[in-house]
Formats: sequence, C-alpha cells, structure tokens
Amino acid sequence: MGVDSVAFDAAAAWMSATWAALEELDGSSWRVALSFASIPVVASLIGYGTNVLAIQMTFLPLEYVGCYERMFRLTGFSLGWQGIIPANAVKIAEKAVTIITTRLVTVAEVFAQLDRDRIVELTRAPLLKSIERILDRVAGDHAPDVWESMSLSARHELALKACEEAEPYIGAIFDELRADVALYLDLHALAVEKLTEDKALMNEVFKRCGEEEFRFIEVSGLYFGFLLGCMQAFIWWSLLQFRSTLDDPSLLPLWWFLPAAGFVCGTATNTLALAIIFNPIEPIYVCGGKIHGLFLQRQAEVSHEFATISAARIITAKNCWEHILYGSRSAHFEAMVRSRVERAIDEQVGIVRPFIPLLVGSATFRAARQQAAELLVRELPSCLQATYAFSEVGVDMQQLLAGRMQMLPSAEFERVLHPAFEEDEWKLIAIGGLLGLMVGIFQLLFVFADALSQ
Repeated sequence: MGVDSVAFDAAAAWMSATWAALEELDGSSWRVALSFASIPVVASLIGYGTNVLAIQMTFLPLEYVGCYERMFRLTGFSLGWQGIIPANAVKIAEKAVTIITTRLVTVAEVFAQLDRDRIVELTRAPLLKSIERILDRVAGDHAPDVWESMSLSARHELALKACEEAEPYIGAIFDELRADVALYLDLHALAVEKLTEDKALMNEVFKRCGEEEFRFIEVSGLYFGFLLGCMQAFIWWSLLQFRSTLDDPSLLPLWWFLPAAGFVCGTATNTLALAIIFNPIEPIYVCGGKIHGLFLQRQAEVSHEFATISAARIITAKNCWEHILYGSRSAHFEAMVRSRVERAIDEQVGIVRPFIPLLVGSATFRAARQQAAELLVRELPSCLQATYAFSEVGVDMQQLLAGRMQMLPSAEFERVLHPAFEEDEWKLIAIGGLLGLMVGIFQLLFVFADALSQ
C-alpha cells in the first residue's frame, strides 16, 4: 500500500469517526463539533497543498512570467514568478558541478581512458574527405596551373598519400592534448554551461535525484498538517472554554489565533519536511535504530541516477570535444593544432625545402602552409564526430561517477540536492505560511464567527 493511500485512508477514518460522533449531537452542538473537527482536516489540506505548491514553484515556470522582472531579479519578489531552480541556475549549477569536478572525476581521467589508435582509426575516413577539400582549396589558390593539369585520379592518390602521412600527426595531436588536457578543456565550465543553457535539463537532474524526497515533502504535509491541526483544535477549544469563564470575554481577544495558527501550520509543514530530508547529516544511533536524513539514506540509489544523467547528458564525448573546439580555451587548442600541422608540412617537404623558394617562392609556401593549417582546424569538428560514439563507450563515465559518489561523506553528498532548496528556501516556507494565514482568516470569519461573538 502506497504512502498516498495510507494518508487518505487515515483522513477518511478520521472523518468517519467524527461523523459517527456528530450523529449523536443536537443541531447546535453538531455544528460546533463539526467546526472543531474541520480544523485538523483543513490543516492537513493546507499542509499538503502548500507542500505541493512549494515543489511546483521550485521547478516552474522555466522562464519568468509576470510583471516587473527587474524587481524580481533584485528582490526576489514582484508580480510574477520563475521557478527557484531556473531563477538561480548559475549559482545552483556551480554548487552541484563543484562536486563533480573536485570529488568525482578529473578531466585528465576522462581522456586517459581513450584509445589513441582507435581515435586515429575512426577519423581516417572523414580525414581523407577533409584533406581532399583542403588540397583542392590550397592548390587551387596557390598553384592553380599545376592543380588543374592533374587528373582526378592523381588528385585522389595525392589525398590518400597525404592522409596516410597525416595519421601519425593526428595521433601526436591527441597525445599532446591528453598530456595537458586541462589547458584545453575546462570541465567545470563545460558542466555549468550545459546545465544553465538548458533549464529543463537542470530541473531533470534534481527531479530524478530527489524524486522520493519531493514525494515525501508533498505527502508529509498531510501528516504534519493533521497533527498540527489536532493541536490547534485543542488549543482553540481550550482558549474558548477559558474565555467563556471570564466575566468580561473581551479581556481575552482571540481574533488573532486562527490566522496565526494557519501561518504556523503552513510554515511548519514545509520546515519539518525539509529538516527530515537533510537532517541529521551524520547518522545517529538510538536504541539500536538509525536516524539519518531521508535523502542521505538513498546515497547509492541517488549516485546511480546522478551518474546516469551526468554521463548521458552533461559530460559526454560530444560536449567535451565541442568545448575544446569552441569553448573558452579553444584558442589554445587551435594554436597547438596549427603548430603541429605547419610542423608536419615542413617535415614532409623534407629534403626539397631549400629549393621551395625557387619553385613557388617563400611567401607563397608560407601562405599555403598557413592556409592548410587554418583549414584543417575548421575541418576538425567533422573529423571528430566519428569518435563520439566510441568515446562514450570507452570512458564509461557512468560507472566512474557512480562509484565515487557512493563513497562521498554524507556532508559532501548532501550538497548534491540541498542547493536546489537552500537558495530561496525561505520563500517556499513564507508562501506556505501566507496561504495558511489566509485560510486561518477564512476560518475566523466564516466558521468560528459565532463563537467569538459570544
């Protein structure tokens, strides 16, 4: 039997027992008893409703909806709303990604698992097509007469030879990249970029990792709200009884109690749910039992889920290569490739290098060499696409991340999900309190108005 069915069965049992008792009362007493019996039920619904609303407001909407967005960015409140996670995407992503890049995996480990020879093999076919395009462009620009005089088969043979000679240099480029990959790839910036550019992906990470906890927050509102409502009903009844014994009931004004109790109920249900999820961070053993935050108890399960989505959507071979090619450190990679290509051309011309000025001129040779290097840099993305699928299998990022995440201390593991709440946790609690306050005012005006007028 699920948690939901247990909660609703308990509420139904309460209402059934209350109704049976009410049938034995006269009309006036019946209304009074029903009014008091409604307090725990209403409090339970407040707790459930505010918690459900809090979860929805954590994730949605993805973009700001409403007026005065600038005020919202400055103060956090305006005539509009944006989900807490999307609104604080950069700060939350920074915290979550720090766990990945400082405790789970390094960029060097990512590339250390790649097979150099396999990478060279996979780039062979696209490299040949790229070299054919480069030769056609460079030769056409700098030696058009010679190039036009060559047959298509001769051009193709020349491209095949150039491709064969280029393979060792491709391997050398990869070796240099792997030897100092941190110079070319900022793994932290890559992960933050992928999370913040796709807010739906960021929501998915937290939803999948905290699915059980979010469900608990929703359902716990029923239980906590009901218990608080029982306390509220008893205190309210006691206050009314005491007030009725006074010669002058106006000496004890009670108009404040129901709104205040509603506010406390709305805030307490959210606060209690969040506290139970993340506290205590370290397990406490009492009478043979263990008390530990609900999220922290699921470390193995959450680690697997977090690793799965990180490996499949964030730290992928495609994302890594594209960040190297186009990211903040791409200039370093382009300079390295350009230097390697120019060096390769110099080595290939070898013995005839001294006679090049006589054949085509030094300036022409340098221009052709530079153009070839520039064109190869542009062609690299299409060449590297063929390695994406192999890289995903070779790195086995999911297993690496999951294994290390399971070994994190509880205090560090708690940082995976908690940032989604703590940025604007107080807003969720305050909104719950505001809704509870409004319901309390409604009860005061329409349910217990007669009791206060006596």
